[in-house]
Amino acid sequence: MSFALSAGVTGLQAHQTMLDVAGNNLANINTTAFKSSRVTFSELLCETIRKASAPTANTGGTNPQQMGSGVSVSGISPNMSQGNIMNTGDPLHLAIEGGGYFSLSDGQKTLYTRAGAFAVDADSNLVDPATGYRVQRIGSTGESEGFQAAGNSDIQVPYDVSMPAKATTQITVQGNLSADATFPTTQTQVINSNIAYTTSSGAVATGSTKIADLAQYTGTLTSGTITFSGYEPDGTALSSATPSVDLTMDIDANTTLDDVLTHLNTDDGASNELVTISSTGTGGTFNVAFGTTAPLNVDIDFDATAADVKTALETLGDIAAGDVSCTCTGTNLTDGDIIVEFTGNLAATDVAAMVIDNTNLTGGTASVDETNKGKAVQGVLGGHATASLSNGKIVITDATSGYSQTDLAMAWSGDGTLTMPAYFEMTKVGGEEVKNINITTYDTLGGKHVISGAIVRTDTANTWDMVLTSITGDIHEIALDDRRIQSIEFDETNGSFKGLNTTVGDSPEFVVTFKHDTASPQTMTIEMGTAGQFDGLTQFAGNSTAVARDQDGYEAGMLSAVSVDNEGTVIGSFTNGIKRDIATIQIALFQNPAALESAGGGYFLPSANSGNPIDTQAVTGGAGKIHGGSLEKSNADIANEFVAMIQAQNGFQANARTIRVANDILRELTSLIR
Repeated sequence: MSFALSAGVTGLQAHQTMLDVAGNNLANINTTAFKSSRVTFSELLCETIRKASAPTANTGGTNPQQMGSGVSVSGISPNMSQGNIMNTGDPLHLAIEGGGYFSLSDGQKTLYTRAGAFAVDADSNLVDPATGYRVQRIGSTGESEGFQAAGNSDIQVPYDVSMPAKATTQITVQGNLSADATFPTTQTQVINSNIAYTTSSGAVATGSTKIADLAQYTGTLTSGTITFSGYEPDGTALSSATPSVDLTMDIDANTTLDDVLTHLNTDDGASNELVTISSTGTGGTFNVAFGTTAPLNVDIDFDATAADVKTALETLGDIAAGDVSCTCTGTNLTDGDIIVEFTGNLAATDVAAMVIDNTNLTGGTASVDETNKGKAVQGVLGGHATASLSNGKIVITDATSGYSQTDLAMAWSGDGTLTMPAYFEMTKVGGEEVKNINITTYDTLGGKHVISGAIVRTDTANTWDMVLTSITGDIHEIALDDRRIQSIEFDETNGSFKGLNTTVGDSPEFVVTFKHDTASPQTMTIEMGTAGQFDGLTQFAGNSTAVARDQDGYEAGMLSAVSVDNEGTVIGSFTNGIKRDIATIQIALFQNPAALESAGGGYFLPSANSGNPIDTQAVTGGAGKIHGGSLEKSNADIANEFVAMIQAQNGFQANARTIRVANDILRELTSLIR
């Protein structure tokens, strides 16, 4: 009977354990990422009553006789199968679809869990809010941006860190440039200063406004110089090397904006003469005129002296004292020739001397030495364009329509400070076909600037230029050579982008200097596509559709939202619309996850039989992928657990009956002595 009693007891104990396991599974039916367990039984060691015997020549063999001693729990095995994944809507709730485990640190050791109900604490750490354990990261994601600290594997979610602004360094342009479209009337190029001049009282400046009275001038004006530079429509640089062009203009307290326009526009007339002298006839006087557009006649008698001629010339509005020097080879004109030399402000741009001789004093014409005849000062624009003033802005209009490279720059030196145009905006680009483009760009402080550009077909077949026509904001300077990209070529057979003409040597970039950082011009490279391909600009027949598609700058921003992708990358969305990778969540793999030891709270620790953790990231080496905004449910099944409870109850009852029957038999045995 002892065997029956002891076996029954072991059966009660084993099925009690089975019931306990089932109860625990049911208790955790709603525990996040809980892994249920099941009990396995094994027979205890049997007592051998008689051993087996081998067959002999006369008898057969016999089997052993053994008596079992009961049952034991051979194992409680966790079910590590995947639980269902449910959506929670919280972006920091994470579930793993696969065999990996999240790695968290309690400050002393690393623990592992499948429960990913994470949050951000007061120190911006990503943690399990139930325990405070910190989620661990892998790799260097976020370190270069300052989101994560090198050498620290805790994940920082930088709600308190600003993303610095990034200046635009690249602009992508894509689309078609028409191979055949033309305007009904070829456009004439018009440019104007990017600033409108006003008086010190705030009124719009007019041509009669003195430079000294402009709001854009500070100081006391006694003298100064405006230096002009730029390009003619054909791309020829304006140059003071040509004697008839004066690129410098002397300024004094009485100089007006009209004087500046005159300096830009002055036409020397057909004869190119600076001074013309004619005689009224026998016994008459000589008339002296400066230029041919508005002659100012003064009388010089036949017996005039050199001093008389000098005085007469200086009465002309365009010749100041010191601009001419006169000498006479005799006492007066009747005795010899008068030699006029141009000095002062006229010396640099005109032939040195003009000779008035006396060979025919009684005739109707004065004799002038043509070789040394003085030449008029030609305007800076050389007749190819006209300067005017409109609403305080200096406007330059080409004399003829068509493709044009007209551009102008002005620089000031002298007393005080006079604000010069940072550049001349192109209000209308000259040419037969022009495609305008616009895009918002950013400076180093995150300031927004809308760049307006134009792509214009040149006079060379299958060739275009791109120009920066205007840009908003405070601009210090756009250099003449930094706003036009020349000779953008296309294949005439298939319309593909060929690249820039290397003989021109131009670079595909615009360079702008902003007022907040005058020492560091900002270069913006224009990405037009791959040579020989159709991934950027093209040239087909039809409409021009080219646009500025994208740019790489952005303003400063603060972290506003966080999400996690399938690879476990924590992605931050900033207020400036930029998304950045903040960190990569570390995932651990185990060779035998069923051997992990539970540490409570859904956490596990490695055991001697689980193998060491293999640190990796999601979607790598069987770690599985991460679902953001979701949690893994318990894999305990109510139906299975109820069945297990019934089985445990039945087993328990059966073993209890065994003990009762054995007890009854023993009681009957003891009653034999009565």
